Amino acid sequence: MEDDDLDSEISTIRAEIRTLQHRRRILSSSILASRPLQRLATKAHPQSPPSAQSQHQQQTQQWAEISPLLQSSSAHARTNHHRIGFSTTTFPFKDPSPTADTPNLLGVRIDIGLRDGTYTKPYYILLRTGTNREGKKEVSVHRHTVPAVVDVGGLERGYLPRSKVPTTTVDGEEVEAEAEAQLKPWKYKPKKQDLKGFVREVRKQLVVWHLRCDAVRYLREKLGVVRRGVDDDAAGFEEDEEGGWERDILGAAAGVGEETRIAKNDLGIVSLGPTALEAVYVRLEWEDGRVGRFKISSTGVVERAVVLGDNGRDKEMEDVITGGDGRVETLFDRLRKHGLSEREEGGDRSEHGDGGEGSEQGYGEDGSDHGDMGDESIL
Repeated sequence: MEDDDLDSEISTIRAEIRTLQHRRRILSSSILASRPLQRLATKAHPQSPPSAQSQHQQQTQQWAEISPLLQSSSAHARTNHHRIGFSTTTFPFKDPSPTADTPNLLGVRIDIGLRDGTYTKPYYILLRTGTNREGKKEVSVHRHTVPAVVDVGGLERGYLPRSKVPTTTVDGEEVEAEAEAQLKPWKYKPKKQDLKGFVREVRKQLVVWHLRCDAVRYLREKLGVVRRGVDDDAAGFEEDEEGGWERDILGAAAGVGEETRIAKNDLGIVSLGPTALEAVYVRLEWEDGRVGRFKISSTGVVERAVVLGDNGRDKEMEDVITGGDGRVETLFDRLRKHGLSEREEGGDRSEHGDGGEGSEQGYGEDGSDHGDMGDESIL
């Protein structure tokens, strides 16, 4: 037990050291990039008269020590401004593999902004350059860090088609057939590649994916997210309560795979989350046992929805989910408005059913309450 406690303390101290080092780098970069310090650095080398030459010499020696840091900070700031303005940049890259056929690669960096003003980890695509049979340059994807939700291979085939090499089978092996290429030149004519279109489509699909993920996180935050073992006591959930806990597959701030659940809310929703990593379909579950699913389009609109209850499909709730402006951000406003109208209608029915002819219509000849039986059958 003592060894476990010691390992835990060591890991905690190391994590704190990493946090402090990261904070030091951020503060250093902020100070070096600040305007007052940049102005002082530019004033360190003015044209001075001979009488003040010794004083300026001393200032020059003082600023010479931090001059490289200022230059690197300024270059880093310009790079960040460029990436913020254009979000897609290119850079040359050298393949570290000693057996690489084409060590000189072209790198593409894609930066995606989130709704809270931060940026995700950049996505990289390394392109390999070559020449086709006609001597024209061709590019192909060598490596990339784009998630599987974007079909990079399919986009490469569509936007970066490579010229076909004529082959024929000799003794079970394929070899190039020059004669066939001469007889049928149209069949092996290289197609035009569109590198800008390829990068544009990859970035578009990444942006759409992050927008859908942000929309699901926004809905969960509106309802309230309870993390297991962290804030479940304050939310009123017992420690041995197993139902309702789900793993966060979107990787929120708490971390990927952490068990969470929806806090108790006025809408009666006990579960809300994507059905897969693509976050195209979102699953809903209510306290009364109803289960729903709706689809988020690439523009943030709820395209269609299905809600199932004990009596089959709930068409009215489906119309509420897809109605109004259709935006996923205003989904809960539509649900609350629908719930308020239902409560008002229920109150009007109860007022008409108290006494008089309204009360007699609810009973049969045997005095049984058919209205209550109808309510029990619905529940």
